[in-house]
Amino acid sequence: MKGLALWFARWYPRQWRARYGREFDALLEDANLNVLDVFGVVRSALEMRIKSTNVPRLLDMACRDIPHGYELESSVELPLEDGGKILFRSFYRQIDLGDSYVTLTHSSRGSGPAQTILICGKKGEVDGDFRTDETEMLVLQADGTVHRTEQTVKTWLKFDVMIDRVREKYRRGLSAEDIFGQMWSDSDNPLSS
Repeated sequence: MKGLALWFARWYPRQWRARYGREFDALLEDANLNVLDVFGVVRSALEMRIKSTNVPRLLDMACRDIPHGYELESSVELPLEDGGKILFRSFYRQIDLGDSYVTLTHSSRGSGPAQTILICGKKGEVDGDFRTDETEMLVLQADGTVHRTEQTVKTWLKFDVMIDRVREKYRRGLSAEDIFGQMWSDSDNPLSS
């Protein structure tokens, strides 16, 4: 029974095994196991795979309409390879000026320094799901330095469709968790249209 239980213990998610695998294997080695215990290992491993912590979790979100644009704030819990988690906070503002736009993103990851990115873009030609824009990007680093780049970028137009759907769900009063869960459902996924 021990060999069987140890074999089924390999079904636990990789992150869980990295953190608890040695201790769990030692526990199984020391225990006097029966068929029900082996079944318990299988059931637990499958439940953990179903409830895997490999997906990000939206903790909080706020959305506000502003003149010529909108603001989004979010807090997302991101999984780490070792099974731990890290908090990612983001503030995003977009202002549409017709033939041009300005976006501001301010974000932080864990205890690392925050970063602010300001993009001024001129809308270009549309080709299918993409638009070719001329942009100037300023990256404001925590140490006070500024990195500036000018470039031509392909802008994915379906991103705007996704953001509009998220904003509409927020207006209807759905919770952040419900919105995040529905974002990639077949009917809402812009990739499926």
